[in-house]
Amino acid sequence: MKYFHNPRCSKSRQGLAYLSDDVEIVLYLKEEIAASVYTSMIERYDGAFLDLLRVGEKPAKGLDFSSLDIGEIAEFLCLHPIVLQRPILDDGESVIIGRPVENISRFLGN
Repeated sequence: MKYFHNPRCSKSRQGLAYLSDDVEIVLYLKEEIAASVYTSMIERYDGAFLDLLRVGEKPAKGLDFSSLDIGEIAEFLCLHPIVLQRPILDDGESVIIGRPVENISRFLGN
């Protein structure tokens, strides 16, 4: 299980309280994430892919993501990881957004 974490985000920090020690913390703003990881997350997310993006962030603001395919969005996230919604919990099968942080608790059955 992976937790895509931004230590500067209060919701992301709050979500850490719900996690067990065996969850891998991914500091996606510091680590280089392959486009294939983003592609997989987008494909497995049960919702609109735009939910996974912070479209108000400067690199994304005003862009029309609906005209891009998943691969193009994944490449965009490689170049601008700040646009990834946070926090995100990925168990390898499902991907959830930890906003509100209670989503993490419900997903983990806590």
